[in-house]
Formats: sequence, C-alpha cells, structure tokens
Amino acid sequence: MEETKLKMYVTSTALLLSFAGVAYFVLRKRRKILDVTDAFNHLSIKIISDVEVCDEVVHELRRRCKKYKIIGFDCEWVTDHGKRKPVALMQLSTYDGYCGLFRLSHLKSVPNSLKNLLEDRTIYKVGVAPIDDAKYLFYDYSVAIHSTLDVRHIVALAGYHTGGLASLSQSLLNVTLDKSWRVRCSDWEAEELSARQVNYAAADAHVACKIFIKMIDKISKQNVWNIFNTRTNETWDNLDKLCSQYLDINFKSKKDKPDVNTNGKQYNNKKREKKNSASARSKPLYTNSFLEAPDGELLCTCDYKKAMWYIEKELADIVKESPFTVRLRFEPAARSVGEVGKYYQIAKENCCVVCGDTNSYIKKNVVPKEYRKYFPDVMKDHSCHDVLLLCLSCHQRSNMADLRVRLRLAAECRAPLTNREYSRFTEDHDVKKVKSAARALLHQRDKIPEERRKQLETVVLNYFPEQNEVTQDLLIEAADLEAYVENADYSAHGLKVVEHYASREGGLLRLEKLWRRHFLQTMRPTHMPPLWSVAHNEERLRVRLLDGRLTDEDMRSIGLLSWIKERQAVAPLQNKVDG
Repeated sequence: MEETKLKMYVTSTALLLSFAGVAYFVLRKRRKILDVTDAFNHLSIKIISDVEVCDEVVHELRRRCKKYKIIGFDCEWVTDHGKRKPVALMQLSTYDGYCGLFRLSHLKSVPNSLKNLLEDRTIYKVGVAPIDDAKYLFYDYSVAIHSTLDVRHIVALAGYHTGGLASLSQSLLNVTLDKSWRVRCSDWEAEELSARQVNYAAADAHVACKIFIKMIDKISKQNVWNIFNTRTNETWDNLDKLCSQYLDINFKSKKDKPDVNTNGKQYNNKKREKKNSASARSKPLYTNSFLEAPDGELLCTCDYKKAMWYIEKELADIVKESPFTVRLRFEPAARSVGEVGKYYQIAKENCCVVCGDTNSYIKKNVVPKEYRKYFPDVMKDHSCHDVLLLCLSCHQRSNMADLRVRLRLAAECRAPLTNREYSRFTEDHDVKKVKSAARALLHQRDKIPEERRKQLETVVLNYFPEQNEVTQDLLIEAADLEAYVENADYSAHGLKVVEHYASREGGLLRLEKLWRRHFLQTMRPTHMPPLWSVAHNEERLRVRLLDGRLTDEDMRSIGLLSWIKERQAVAPLQNKVDG
C-alpha cells in the first residue's frame, strides 16, 4: 500500500514538474515575443505616407536632434524571386524614442525635407551596416546619405563583443528583438502595415540609438574620452572627434578572440597594441627606380620590374644599384618638360595621401575607371597622375563621397546609374532554375530521392515542351543554357557622361578637373605628392601641342575645339615668320 502511494506521489510530482516546465517554456517564449514591445512601449511612432506628414515628422526629428545629433537608421524592402525591390520602408528614430516610419513605396520618391535630413553631414545615421542601406537608397531614390555610422565600431571601441543587431540588443540591453522570418520577410509594401511590422521596424531603428548612447556612456566613464560635459557644444565636439573617424566606413569583424565573453561582460584586459588592430603591412607599391635618357638626363621614376624589362630587352644599361637607375640606349619620344615633367621625376611615398598611414594601402583612382576607360588614349598614355594611395578606411570614405558626384553627373548628363534594373545583363530566374535542375540530374542523380528527381525532370521538360523524355543530351543542353541576357535598354552611365562632356566647351579636361577638385575638397589630403595638380593633364597636353604631338583629331576627341581654333589662328602668322 505504502509502495503504491509512493509511486502515485512520484508520478504526480513528475507530471506536475513536466507541466510546470512546459508552462515555463511557453511563458518564456511568449515573454521573448513581447519583450521588445515592453522594452520600447514608450516609443512615439509616426507612419508617413504623404509629403505633408513627412515634413512635420522631419521637423520634429530635427528638433529632437539638437542635443545629440544622432538618428537610428534602418530600411526594409521586399525580395521577389531573389531580386531586391526598391526600399519600401525607412525607419528613423531619435534617442528619446521619436520614430518615423517613412513608407517610400507609397511616397514614390523622397520629399525634399527628408532628403535634406539624410544628406545633413552633422547628423549621424546610426545602425548596423547602415552604409549598405544608404547605397540602396542611393540607387533606388537618388539620395546621397551623409554620415552613416555603424554602431559596431563604437561597441568594439568600448571593448564589447560585436555581432548582429539582435545579439547586440540581447547582450547589451537585455532586450530580445523580434527577428522571426515571418516579419523580416513580410510584405513591406502592403497597403497597411501590421502592428507587429510597425513594432519590429521602430525597434530596429531605436535600439541602435540605445546601444550607441550606452557605449558612449561606457567610454566616457572609462575616461578614455571626456565625452559628457556640462556644455552641450563641448559634448558634441568631443563626440564628433570620437566618431568622425568611423563615418561612412564598413565594419569588419576581427578574427582574433574578443576581450569579452558571450554575455557581453567586459574583461579588464589591457588595451590591445595598435599593431594588432591594423592590417599587416602590405608590400610597397612604389619601388622608385629611375629611368634616364642616353645623355644622363632624368626622365622619370618607374617600377623596378619595368626597369628590368628594359635591361632584359637590351634597351638600357644599369647605371647604379641604389637607387636602382637604368639609362636608355635610344632617344625617348619625349623628355620631361616644366612642372609636368618634374612630377614624374619625384619618388613617391608608400603611404595614404589623406592620413599618412603606412601600414596598409590600396590604389585610388581619383577619376573613377567607369569614366576614365572611355577617355581617348592621348589622355591616358603614360599618365598615372590620378592613381593615389589610400588606407582602407579613407578609401571607403572616398568611395562614399564619390557616389554623390556620380549622382550629380547622372542628373546633369541624363545618364542613369547602373543598378539591377539598368544593368547590362539581367538574370533570367526561370532559366537559372532549369540550369540548376539539369546540373543536379547530370552530376548528382544517384544521390537524389526519387520524388525530388521527378520534380527536377518536370522543371526541365516544362522548358522544352517539344521533348517527351529527359535524355542525357537534353540535360547537357539544359545545363549549358545562358541565364544572363543582355538588357536592351542598357546604357553605360560612364560612357554617356564622357560623351556629354566631350561635346561641350572644356571637354573631358573639365570632367577630369571636377573629380580632382572633389577629391581635394572631400578628403582634405595632407600627404599629396609634390607638384600634384588639378590642371596637370591640361598642362601636359599643352606641352604636346607645342611639340606638335597633338593632332586635331586628338583635340576633337577630348572636346578641345577652342584649342583647334587657336592653332588655326596662329598657323598663318607662323608661316609668315618662317617665310
């Protein structure tokens, strides 16, 4: 009897514990779903679908940004058959919880008030990978967003483990964001957004602000930077000094071990050595060998490999080893003349021309290749004036700044920028499925379950309705289909811009100067090569003109019709003098 009672007690206890466990699991799961709503139930959310409301919300966002000039920034869009559609929703949130959800799919364009806010350099647009969203808005709506800031830069600076927005929210704010695929992949272009979509969108923008403020507060308490002072202007000046180095720069996670645990707790490790936070030093790009004319006159610096090429071809002799100098055995087509020639005689430094960093650098084309490749050869031959060295972060900032000039040129020259709609080649998704099915049947047939194999065969046969069965030859033909087709409406942006400038006074030299001035104004380089000049190519071409090495055809291709007239006017006078 006692034994029976004991068994019943144990059984009932086990059942009770089981029910309690299930109840706890259900409540915990429900709590996670509600967590983000509870944590941000103070948010003031405005949904914008017309210009009038947009202007009001933008005005309020600006008013609330006067103290801390940051805005949480995020975007949502619909993906259809693997293709991203234009941004449907853009979320902006102030640090005190005022959120604007701008339904761009309903607005159809970006109102001027909103565009001016996004292009305001003094207001940081904070988020996780905001630079990607900024690029999408640029391509979809021709808005050039300034001052994006990936919050993970600040998280890493404060000594915490970085990750996605959801993991940062959980570890740093103890808030679980709703990241269900059902809401992430929902219809952001719907006539009405659901309450869950609204909460999801607002929380994503606002949590970035919360994380930013918390990390800045942490850094301030560490006395690394005296961020918070009693005077608002001083506060922002210090904050600006801290954050400006990360503006419009992608965040890349380091592969080494973090100084924090997975719960976001900070270890009291010493600050890492600077050498560990930067990329390994790359090989010098400038070897600075020297090339001389037969009489010993210095012509230019050149790459060591190029100098050795002359030696191997028996076109030059080695004069000295350090610095490595070779002397040509033949008279060159031209010699160095004036300031233009001196530029090519000066040894170049292996450092970022903007900040002077010598640890890592990559080449920067001041005039982007998409334009320069359409320049006539006379503007490109033996000219490397527009190839400079930038470190990775400066290179990223420069590329983001270039987007704004490209946008301006697109409007001025009626040359649409290339995006998926305007790409030279477009992907046929139906053909891609047929190719994929055929390849699977060709190479993995024995490993595919019978039911799946029949489905793949149906995909192939549907594309070839005249065929009754799937043969080896048919699969080979299907696997070799071309999934990319040329876009009949495609027109290269760079080509249209070059044609536009070449047909107008000043020609391509004016376009070239535009890019060079833009680089100087936006990047403010402090380590430029001596004698680097905005007008370098014009001066170089003037020398060629005086030497008789610039034809009328060359000048027409550049757009220098005025130069042709000048030469025609001078020619009769020259003939009289010669006579």
